[in-house]
This record gives sequence, C-alpha cells and structure tokens, in this order.
Amino acid sequence: MTRSVALAPALALLLALACHPQAATRPPTPTFAGERALELAAWLSGLPRALGDPRRGASVDLLIGELRRRGAEEIRTLDHRAADPWSGEVFEMTTLIADLRPSAPRRFILATHFDTRPWAEADPDPARREAPIPGANDGTSGVAVLLELLPLVAEALPDEVGLSLILFDGEELGRPPAVGYCAGSRALAAEIRAGRFDDLRGAELAIVIDMIGDAELRILPEQNSLTAAPWLIDQIWATAERAGYPEFAAGPSRSITDDHVALIELGIPAVLLIDAEYPHWHTHADTLDKLGARSLEAVGETLRRTLVTLARGRPASR
Repeated sequence: MTRSVALAPALALLLALACHPQAATRPPTPTFAGERALELAAWLSGLPRALGDPRRGASVDLLIGELRRRGAEEIRTLDHRAADPWSGEVFEMTTLIADLRPSAPRRFILATHFDTRPWAEADPDPARREAPIPGANDGTSGVAVLLELLPLVAEALPDEVGLSLILFDGEELGRPPAVGYCAGSRALAAEIRAGRFDDLRGAELAIVIDMIGDAELRILPEQNSLTAAPWLIDQIWATAERAGYPEFAAGPSRSITDDHVALIELGIPAVLLIDAEYPHWHTHADTLDKLGARSLEAVGETLRRTLVTLARGRPASR
C-alpha cells in the first residue's frame, strides 16, 4: 500500500510525458550570446586588417579557417585592387563569401566589412591621423556578430534556404567626402554584372551591418534602406521590438554610403544596420572597451529571429 502511493506521482509524470513527448525531447532554441561575440571581437582585434599591412594575408587565412569551423560549406574569394584617392597608392584586397547550402533554391545575404581603417583623419591628435586605427567597432564588431551567428543560422534555417555571409574588404578605402569607399562591394557588383556569382544576384534579401557594437547603441532606419526595402526595415524593427531591444529606435533617417548601396544598385533588396553617431568614428579611441555585449546581442538575436521568420514566411507585425 505504501509503495503504490509513493510511485503514483512518478507514474503520473511518466504518463504525462508519454502523452506530450516533445516536452521531454525538444531542446531549447539556441539564442545569440553577446558575451561570446565580445570574446570574438577581442580575438579579431589581434588580427591585423588595416589596408596596406603586410600581415593581413595571414589574417584573411585565419578568417577563412574560422568561417569553415563555424559551418561554412563553401568559401569563395574575390581578389581585387583599388587606389587611395588621395595618394594613388594601390591596395590588394580579398573579399570573402562563405556559403551555407550553396545549392539551396532560396538565398539570404548577411554582410559586413572586415578591413580596418588605415588612417584616422578624425582623431583629435594631428600627429596620429595617418596611423591605422584599432577599429574595434568599425571593422570588427560586425564580423564578430556574423561569426557568432553563422552556426545558429545554419541550425535554424530550413533546408530550402541558403545563406551567403560576405566579408567585404576595402570598405574603408576612402577619404572624406565619400570618395573611394566600399571597394569590396563595388568589385563584387562589377563581377556580378559580368556574369559571376549569379546566386547572389538572385538573393531575396541582404542585410549589411557596420558599427553595431557601441555600448550606447542606437540604430535608426537608414534612408537608402527605406527606399530599397521598406518591408525588410519594418520586419527587423518589429522583431527587435517584440524581442525587447530598444536599441532599434525610431527617428529621422539619413542616407549613408556603405556596402549595401552596391547591392541595391544590383536590384537586391538590401538594408544597412548602423549606429552612425558613434563618437569614436575614425579615431584611435575606437577600442574594445567601447563595445557592449548587450549591443552585440541585440543585433545578433534580432537578425537570427528575423531570418527564421522570413524563411518560414511569417512576417512579424508591430
């Protein structure tokens, strides 16, 4: 009698699990970890990536290895060159395209630039304006988010959706005003117009991120993005609001020259996520201590949820 009473709760639990097997077997959905992305940013900061640095070839090789380790099934490289619009110095560059499910009938693009600025024209110290900057936010935070996101997206997207993660080189090859910037995306666009990389031209969407690690992050809708793909901006901001990330804010938009522009000109619905008011832009103060794990999480998790929703054809609403 006593034994039967003691076993009753356990038997009831077993019966409940038998009726609802998913409750016992379904693993929790992996979510984006801002702290891990911050650790990646620290690792990336040790890789020389400034244009003209003779060590950057080894850094590109390490990036390729990390993309493969995180699940890229195919990595394509595009070697290109362009000149400094002021000095005429020619720089050799390599843009990386890492693919998940290369033969999938549908394709999304995520992109950022991995080069760091070889000049610091905005630095308050005139003596340091010709020296390369650390680029912790501008050239590193976006790469850290996409590397952390890659295996999560590989697991979450359905088989019919492929992803091309593009690391543009040479976004920083420019001088104010906007002359010479975005060498990698312009080179890729020229190749696509010449008949290469047709799978990218047919992408359903492209999301470019840049300077998204500032601990005081505030991302506003960008005007070229609103013109090219207002539905995608709405989707991203609605997803962020539902997930509790006020870092995606409402406010006046302005046009920004970045790698998304070349994709838009190809007819790809492309948007840019950027905190354009970063106070350490193009200075030697763009260092790791300016980044926040919460900011990296806000962008990474919003992107993860957005891509899953769009892959399943279930637009979110505010």
